Amino acid sequence: MARIIAILTLILAVTTARVAKSESPKEVLAQINKDSFGNSVLSVLQLQLATGGPVGEIQILLNNIASQLNGDQKKADKVHESDTVAFEKIIADLEQEIAYHQSQIVSLSNLRDSTTEALGEAEVEVRVVTSDIANNEKSFADESATRQSQHETWVRKDAEHVDQMDAIDEASKIVQHLQAGVAFAQLKSRFEKVQAKLMESKHALFKPLINALTQLASKVDNKSIIKILELLAQIRQQLVASRASLLATEERQAANWEVQSGHLQEEHKRLVERKAFLENSIVQFKVTIQEAVEDLEDQTLFLEDAEDSLAIQQRWAAEQEAQYEAQTFEREQQLEVVERLQEVLTQKMSAASEFLQIREEVF
Repeated sequence: MARIIAILTLILAVTTARVAKSESPKEVLAQINKDSFGNSVLSVLQLQLATGGPVGEIQILLNNIASQLNGDQKKADKVHESDTVAFEKIIADLEQEIAYHQSQIVSLSNLRDSTTEALGEAEVEVRVVTSDIANNEKSFADESATRQSQHETWVRKDAEHVDQMDAIDEASKIVQHLQAGVAFAQLKSRFEKVQAKLMESKHALFKPLINALTQLASKVDNKSIIKILELLAQIRQQLVASRASLLATEERQAANWEVQSGHLQEEHKRLVERKAFLENSIVQFKVTIQEAVEDLEDQTLFLEDAEDSLAIQQRWAAEQEAQYEAQTFEREQQLEVVERLQEVLTQKMSAASEFLQIREEVF
């Protein structure tokens, strides 16, 4: 029995490679007979049939082989189905991983580009802000110097007004003493000091007074005294009004400077804070760009690895699929041979004499 199985297996291999479906039983036997071992097999089969060997035993063996081929194919189909599911899962995971890395690369590239643009804008703005701070400080210094000059001018002019008013008051007292009958000689020293002080001021307002006092020094009369007292009162009133005007101007300028300096200081504070913010942002932008570049390099490597793995898995899946299809095709061919041998045995070899006759006709 084992020998017959071996013989039939060889016949299947030979006929799978050489036999076409359209060939007749004679042609089938002729193809098998061309092989030396196949010729021996046919001789053995012919001898077995000639001696009364049962054809049914050969049919049983062929049925067993067909059953084994079908069983092998079912196992192969199950393995193929399991492998296909596994491959599809692996490939889907790799494709998902590739999509993730691609998405990360796009996001990181956008982050790098947008941050680089923001860095450039911040660097431009920080230069502008630095220039604005310098201009602000210069404006503050210039305006502060102007205000200081204004204040010093007011102090000087106010002091002049005080001195002039003191001189006017002294002149009024001297004239009043003369009006009261005090001799000019007694008041001459005081008179000359007042006259000199008034002449030092070189103010047009005092010119008529100086002339009147000069005349009074040469001739004291009540009419001139009254006229001088009236003139002194008028001049003092004008000095008081002028001093008040200067004080009002000083106060207005001081108030304006307080507002203006406050604005300049607030602007300076804002600019300094903005510069600090920009400088900190620039540092952060550079860190973000560096990290994005490094992450991009990593993601690119991860993507390449995932793509390589996908290519390897796809090639492996293709190889496995090709092997499965080749083995399936081979089994189909073997089953076809089994069916044809069964057909030959059923249709043309049901009796030993008919088989021998066919072999004699063929060979």
